[in-house]
Amino acid sequence: MPQPSSPHAEVRNTQSDRQAYHKPRTSIGAAGHWVTTAGILAPLVIGEPVRNPEQRWRWIRISAVAAALISEGMWAHRI
Repeated sequence: MPQPSSPHAEVRNTQSDRQAYHKPRTSIGAAGHWVTTAGILAPLVIGEPVRNPEQRWRWIRISAVAAALISEGMWAHRI
């Protein structure tokens, strides 16, 4: 029996041995994508209107916690 040309050739030929492709941010749909995007862009958006550094960091922390809670809530609802 001929040997495969590379050590991974046999794994590529069997579909059942492969791990499923998993993208956790898109598994909760478009809404999950927008929540993640809003969480990433929040510091930029908050930094423009809020000039006081203490208030700016306070609102950035609040937005990070809010985005995480919304994302986790959407994930829990999906499950």
